[in-house]
Amino acid sequence: MCSQSSLLLICTFVVLLLGSPHRIRAGEPVSDRQYFPATGHFVGEPFWAAWRGTPEALRVLGYPLSEPFIEESFSEPGHYFRVQFFERAVLEEHSPADAGPAQAPLVMGRLLGTLLAESRAQSPPFQPVAATTATARRAWDSVTRHVLGNTPAPFMRFYDTHGGLATFGHPLSEQFQERNADTGQTYWVQYFERQRLEWHPEEGDPTAQVQLGRLGEEYHAAHAAKLDAAAFAQRSRDDKAPEPFVYGMNATLYYTDGNRAAHIAAGAGFGWIRQQVLWRAHQAADKTIAWEDLDQIVAAVDGAGLKLLLCVVQAPDWATGTPGATGFPDQAHRADYASFLGAVARRYGKKVAAYEIWNEMNLASENGGRPVPPTADYLDLLSMAYDAVKAANREALIISGGAGPTEWGRGRDVAVSDLAFFHELFGDPRFWSHTDFVGVHVFGYANPPETLWPENPGPYPNWRDSREFYFRRVEDVRGEMVQAGHGERQLWMTEFGWATANTTPMHEFGNNNSFEQQADYLVRAFQMGRTRYAPWLGAMFVWNLNFAVTWQAAGNPQHEQGAYGVLNGDWSPRPALTALGAMAKP
Repeated sequence: MCSQSSLLLICTFVVLLLGSPHRIRAGEPVSDRQYFPATGHFVGEPFWAAWRGTPEALRVLGYPLSEPFIEESFSEPGHYFRVQFFERAVLEEHSPADAGPAQAPLVMGRLLGTLLAESRAQSPPFQPVAATTATARRAWDSVTRHVLGNTPAPFMRFYDTHGGLATFGHPLSEQFQERNADTGQTYWVQYFERQRLEWHPEEGDPTAQVQLGRLGEEYHAAHAAKLDAAAFAQRSRDDKAPEPFVYGMNATLYYTDGNRAAHIAAGAGFGWIRQQVLWRAHQAADKTIAWEDLDQIVAAVDGAGLKLLLCVVQAPDWATGTPGATGFPDQAHRADYASFLGAVARRYGKKVAAYEIWNEMNLASENGGRPVPPTADYLDLLSMAYDAVKAANREALIISGGAGPTEWGRGRDVAVSDLAFFHELFGDPRFWSHTDFVGVHVFGYANPPETLWPENPGPYPNWRDSREFYFRRVEDVRGEMVQAGHGERQLWMTEFGWATANTTPMHEFGNNNSFEQQADYLVRAFQMGRTRYAPWLGAMFVWNLNFAVTWQAAGNPQHEQGAYGVLNGDWSPRPALTALGAMAKP
């Protein structure tokens, strides 16, 4: 706790000396945020709005000590919130009860004063007092039954002029004298749910006589071993802002009501759509591009206020070197794939926020049934595509293709283990210089999200004796990244989900999952992603939104792709969509 007004003056001088809070340069694809050179941290939205809205915020909240990160609440065990630490407070981001795409999150101070007061509940100053004629002349809080007044310390005046209940919470004690551990001096203090006020009448400047506890700093010092150390590492003024966590839906917007699908995703509180694009359906051998269908898709997603991730796959046969074959382009035509993506990026600009370079490139089925191409060939494609897209739109994000989860290791004519494929990719410097995020696909089969072979297998006899059948496969991919020395990079889970009953061979596992279980598993998976896997998991895209609609229109309503959907074939919501819409999205 500051004990002298000179410290406050020094703090103010440091701001003047090192520069005022810095607004990130115009044109960068980030939220509004401010840089504080005194501590080397940014404050971005929604915390920046809360900081700006706090009277004398530097005095009340102090400088930021961390970047935002996800942490379990000590006052609500089992609930996790996005938080940011400041010298005198910890701010938590909460989803409002009526959360929707346009509803701003709520930012509240963590109950640090309550935590400090818990062990002192039986001490006389923390014992509730009755309302009397004397207390009526001051403010008696009927909730906590404590008095907020200006005698002897002018705490009520400070409370009222610096944010009141929203900033400090209810009083938890009466005014009493307490020894300051830093200075050894005794001062009048009062505890509140979110703060501790201290009175220094010896200070000549009346505005410095009421000072606040450095509760954020104290909490960090006491619990540093359990906190995300990376969030507290100082940043450079020029550091790029991290992407907000992405809540996404895989959708098919071709040959269906794309506007309706996009607005359904937006209505459920999701911010992104991932759409797979078939290169062969858009570009002819003479290199002319048919734009109409893609124009409609981009317009539908943009019109719903969503961001769009395009995953471009399947070369036309003129680019594969084999007449009639689709799949991966041959060496002579990889530059044509990159050129096509560059044309897309130039045409749509910021309306396409990200590009995923290929899909499940470790499976022969994704190469038109031909053998899985060498990892080096994929790196060639990735590098060319990255350069082409960035040349057209430097703000576009590039995600490496999500490998299909499999432990198959018996030949490239069927598949290559996703971990083996990632191991090769991660060992090549070109991969890390030509990706913004690492794409990954995981599926739960009939296994709940918390299960994993062999230590905690799923409940059914089949599709459980390999780690490829589990949502937690993502942990194995993360392990490969750490082993490669790139644990600082983020994974984007561009496909994950659970199928329900279907008639597709080799997907019978879906028959074990009811619609209600599908809903429960998806929500639990998101909760794991935002807590256990923070901050190294940056995005989760549900597979899928509306494939049941297009498969029903095609006369095959029981196809496995439709079984993963959160909409029925008639556009009505399955329990999964309802649950995902109600789910908090910190």
